[in-house]
Amino acid sequence: MCRLGGLRSIHSLPAFMKYLFVATQLLWALLGPLLAWPAHAEPEAPVISDVALRSDRTIVLAAQLRGQRALAVGERGAVFVSEDGGATWISKRALKSTRTLTSVLALSEQVWLGAGHGGVLLRSVDGGQTMQLLQTDAGRDSILGLTQLSPVTVLAYGSFGLMLRSEDAGLSWTRQQVMAPDFDRHITRVLVDKDVLLLVGESGTLARSTDGGKTWSPLPSPYQGSFFGASITPGGAVLIFGMRGSIYRSTDQGSSWRKVAVPTGVSFYGASNLRDHRVLLTAAQGWVALSDDDGQSFHMQRMGSSSIAGALERADGTLDIYGEFGIRASTLAAPKK
Repeated sequence: MCRLGGLRSIHSLPAFMKYLFVATQLLWALLGPLLAWPAHAEPEAPVISDVALRSDRTIVLAAQLRGQRALAVGERGAVFVSEDGGATWISKRALKSTRTLTSVLALSEQVWLGAGHGGVLLRSVDGGQTMQLLQTDAGRDSILGLTQLSPVTVLAYGSFGLMLRSEDAGLSWTRQQVMAPDFDRHITRVLVDKDVLLLVGESGTLARSTDGGKTWSPLPSPYQGSFFGASITPGGAVLIFGMRGSIYRSTDQGSSWRKVAVPTGVSFYGASNLRDHRVLLTAAQGWVALSDDDGQSFHMQRMGSSSIAGALERADGTLDIYGEFGIRASTLAAPKK
């Protein structure tokens, strides 16, 4: 399959983005020197099980904090566990597998789900100390995100229109259709906004569900480039963001959008609501964007040179940012007065 001008071949690209979407052929134009992706998940390779991965030298693509426990996942099957709110991280191998993990979700402090390339879905009932490989019909399609809808209902979604649904807290999964039978755009985020679900993805994909994700209706998109994420602000507005510095804000559950101008062309990957009610967006090339007005405007701050997938805020306000460089403690500039 080839779309968007046939640019889905692989040449040279930043390592962070290569691992982020290597299995999904995601074409995100102008993310790096060249934009292209291999057709499917990377092949399995031998794992040296007695060599611990380092959290500061492993590409980390997703992390979540639940109470004092945090899990982070990334390249080649990496799992890192923190039991002190993100201050220290211990390496755990998910399985004897090298599939890159792109997503992690806490259903409780003990029950966690992980997912990634090649349709891999993992479940832990001991806070990430051990992982069970789950059986699904995802085939070789890759999972890019996990969203919890209720204590027992979870969606997993990703490449080429893949969507899986669990009604038993991740123990079993069934595949479901998204919009038309031939829908094949990559889904990067499903967001819960009160009684509505919003879906964003490749090539300006935007859709809404009012029945808990069982059926989806396309929405007019304010942007035809790809969206990488979505979030709810502290005040209840919706933000969607992605390629070329694109940020859009809605106060009516996606019926209309206003472009939020930022002085950058870097791509945005993740969002966090901080305890001081600021909104943080993480981006390529070490940039973050901060909003003091509930996402109506942003100012940029540089936190390094490597791409940042996301951030966790510790109890003391320290940030654990993660991405191409692994996991690193950092601090932000003080809020504007």
